[in-house]
Amino acid sequence: MATSTNNPADDFYDAAPLEPHLLYQGEILVDVPLLHMPKESRWQLLRTRSGRRFEEALEHGNLGGLVFVVDSNKSREEWYAFPDGDFVAARLSKRPALVLSQTCDVQVKDFIQVAPIFDADTDDVERLRGGEELYSAFYLAPHPPHFGHSYADLELMQAVHKSYIKRLKSEQHFRLKEARTRTLQRALTRYFGRPNSYDVGADTAPEAGTYLCVACFYKNGIVTAVERAAGQEFHYCTTCGGRGWVKRGR
Repeated sequence: MATSTNNPADDFYDAAPLEPHLLYQGEILVDVPLLHMPKESRWQLLRTRSGRRFEEALEHGNLGGLVFVVDSNKSREEWYAFPDGDFVAARLSKRPALVLSQTCDVQVKDFIQVAPIFDADTDDVERLRGGEELYSAFYLAPHPPHFGHSYADLELMQAVHKSYIKRLKSEQHFRLKEARTRTLQRALTRYFGRPNSYDVGADTAPEAGTYLCVACFYKNGIVTAVERAAGQEFHYCTTCGGRGWVKRGR
C-alpha cells in the first residue's frame, strides 16, 4: 500500500493503533504534568503557619491553608527532618510526552517512564533525523496540531503516575508505528547501553593492551583492534573514523 509523501506523520504514527484504549510503549500523550527542578542549587521547602507538615495540612481534602517557604540550604535540620521526602515549591507544566516504559510494564505498573517533547530548532532537524550524534534526543515527525518537527528528550525522562493521564478524548494520544517503536527501543538501548570508552583527544591508554573501536562493532559489526602502551594517546579509527575505544577483556 502506498503511503502519502505530503504528511510526514503517515510513516511515523499509527492512525488505527491496536487496542487504542490501552497505553503502549511509543504512545504520545498530550498535556502530561511534568515536574521541573529549579535551576538554583536549593529547594524551597513548604511549611504551614501552624507548624505542621504541609502533607498533614492537605489530608482529608483540605487545601493546606497559609504556607511559607524555607530555604533548604539554610537549615540542614529542615531538609532532613522527614526521610520520606518533603513538599517543595517547583515548576509544573503540562506538555506532550513520549511513553518509554515497555508495554508490559505500562499495563501492570502504576508509574510509567515518559520523556517530555520539545520543538526542534530548524537547524537541528536533519541531525535529529539521523539519530547517530544526539544520543539523548529521539526525533518525532510533525503531527499537527500537536507539534511540528520535535524530539523527546531522554535526558529529562521522569516517572508519572497513571492517574495523571487523562483519556477523555481519543485525539489526546496517538502512537508510533511498530517500526518506529523498534527505532525507539534501539535509541533507548544506545542511550543507556553506551560502553564506557576511551576517546580521542580526551583520554590515554590506562594500561598496555589491545583496544577495540566501538563504532566499528556497533555500526558495522566488525572488529578493528589497535595496540596501545600505557599512557599512549588514541587516534581516530583508520577503518571507520570512530573516536571511541574499549579495552579487550582477558
